[in-house]
Amino acid sequence: MSKLRFITFLCLCLAIQLGVAQEYVRLDKDSYQLHLSEYPKDTIRILEKGKIAKLKQGKYILQKNQFMGFANAFISINQDGIVEGDFKIEKNGKQAVVLVRHGVLQQMDVKSAALPDFQYTITDSSSVQRNFKNGKISQEKTVFYRAANSGKKVTKVFFDNYYTVENDFDHTRSDYRLDNTLMYSAKLNCGGQIQESKSFDANGQLLKHTYRKDKIDYTDLYQDNNLIERKYKLNNQLYHEYFKNSLLVQKVVEKKDKGNTQKYVYNASGKLMDKNTGG
Repeated sequence: MSKLRFITFLCLCLAIQLGVAQEYVRLDKDSYQLHLSEYPKDTIRILEKGKIAKLKQGKYILQKNQFMGFANAFISINQDGIVEGDFKIEKNGKQAVVLVRHGVLQQMDVKSAALPDFQYTITDSSSVQRNFKNGKISQEKTVFYRAANSGKKVTKVFFDNYYTVENDFDHTRSDYRLDNTLMYSAKLNCGGQIQESKSFDANGQLLKHTYRKDKIDYTDLYQDNNLIERKYKLNNQLYHEYFKNSLLVQKVVEKKDKGNTQKYVYNASGKLMDKNTGG
């Protein structure tokens, strides 16, 4: 009976070992490699003999990537054939967890030994140069798309809590949190000056909108996505308009004259409700 239990135990261990071994499919290192992207959407890709491959859903080991050379990357492919979530890389007895943010390598957490600072540059139909410090991406300097548009670029700069994307193609600048939620967006003119901007809270709700209309600069403030206040300057007078349920309820006009501030308060119908001409 004891011998039978021992044999059963060995079979169970072997089955578990085979199950673990079969959990990942190891791809031929001479044919496949992990490519950590260079195109506008920054999609991490799997290449087969230099061409984009679409793998079936499952788990794979890729034994080569473009800037670390031969290293085992343990990735998961979702039903759309896209690399899903963070993944692990092993090289020379060291192990790192790769955190993917916005489709690019955001951080490598190394479990043994120190990861040196490094930089890699890719040139193709686009050109990317990314700098890493202590395993964390510090800057994606320039991204050029198509030789015909070599004068235009997209620049990404990564900070501790957010990253900035400046796009010469559509003249915009945007700030994103590391979870890729939009914090701030701006429309720029050809000289790089802000023409219009919007700020958002952590839930994506609009907080502030600045814009120019009929040569007047406006600032709109929002709460729960509802307009609550508008500020602008006209004929050397400062206007504050207050709203409830996005409807005008009060207007305050301030005018400075020889060091004195004159304040006039109007209701929604334009009737003067209060006047203060103090200093």
